[in-house]
Amino acid sequence: MRYSLYGECEGLLGEGRGPFLVAEKGSVIDASRTARRAGVRLGMPVREALALVPGCHVEPASCESPSWRHLRQVLWSHTPWVETHPEERCFWVELSGPRVPLAELRQMARDIRRGLTEEQRVVFALAKTPWQARMLLAWTRQERVPGALYRKLGTEPLALAPDLLNSGAEAIWMHAPIAASWWIPDDAKAELFSLGVYRLKDLDEIPEDVLRARFGEQARFWRMKSVEKATLRADRPPESWSASWRGDAEGVPLEQAKMQARLCVETLCGHLVRFGLAVQALSIALWTETREIRWEKRIAKPTPRPDALWAQMAWPEEVHQAHRIWGVELCATEVAQLRPVQTGLLEPGNVLGGLAARDSASRLERSNAWNEWMARWPKLQRGMAADFRERRLALFLAEMAR
Repeated sequence: MRYSLYGECEGLLGEGRGPFLVAEKGSVIDASRTARRAGVRLGMPVREALALVPGCHVEPASCESPSWRHLRQVLWSHTPWVETHPEERCFWVELSGPRVPLAELRQMARDIRRGLTEEQRVVFALAKTPWQARMLLAWTRQERVPGALYRKLGTEPLALAPDLLNSGAEAIWMHAPIAASWWIPDDAKAELFSLGVYRLKDLDEIPEDVLRARFGEQARFWRMKSVEKATLRADRPPESWSASWRGDAEGVPLEQAKMQARLCVETLCGHLVRFGLAVQALSIALWTETREIRWEKRIAKPTPRPDALWAQMAWPEEVHQAHRIWGVELCATEVAQLRPVQTGLLEPGNVLGGLAARDSASRLERSNAWNEWMARWPKLQRGMAADFRERRLALFLAEMAR
């Protein structure tokens, strides 16, 4: 089962040790925990915020702070399915497992906390879809969600969606307040409140033609069924999803460059197999004596084996016309998850279960699953079996040894 983890960050756009604000164009775009407790809100003018927190340090907005880079690195180390939005101070992560991955979340929260100060924190919400995860946190800021579970991952708050704990609570999302609906403009929310529309179920009962006549064409997208289908859009792969080689000033012949490219393929597959992933689309770049040659190859059958991936690579005709190569770079632009049966049989101790590999309970489950397979198929053997050619060679060598 897949789970969507949504997180909102407080103070990660700055690096101050004491109370601080992050300002852009005279408005507050982020604030530390102390400043927020004093009443500072996002979008507030800087002068008004300084009046609430005298002596508060004001920092300019930057493209990506060290704390935010640390957060991204931790998320990437746990899963490749990460979508971050620094300008909105939020992120989504997609996790998978047979049960709610609480052990994985605790480890993730501990790893994130190591790179944060006391003035910074992350608030988590876990649900089945990205939309539900964000709605859960927005709803929690308005009121306590009925049936939701609230816990602490160390110092970081966590909210669990009601339908993760009770399968009969799937209709709870229709009772979410309009005040938590971030996709509806504030002036439209105020008008809906005046009309007695306070929940999404109330909005769903209004005929579409009446809604469009009152608020315009954009009101067609306000209903829950129009916005809850959003999917996670993963960020660009990290540096660990690429492998490169650089030659000396004279370069090397094409055949030698292909040997270096083969080593890069092995390195890349070694990085991905740790997460239970295989290359789906590969971007290849070669630097020749005249120009850079770049192309992309989509892999028909994703595989963690370097030799199989190398066999599926195609070299353009212009590459064979090059005499000297100065560098090679491979980057996995898309990845695919390996099937648990495949990874469990080939590498039972490494990547089975992906994110749950660190959990001792998950290891016990895998052991029990193997016992069930053995009971059903007694002839099943763990590991790779020798093929016909290997058995024939073994017999031939045995005859030669006599």
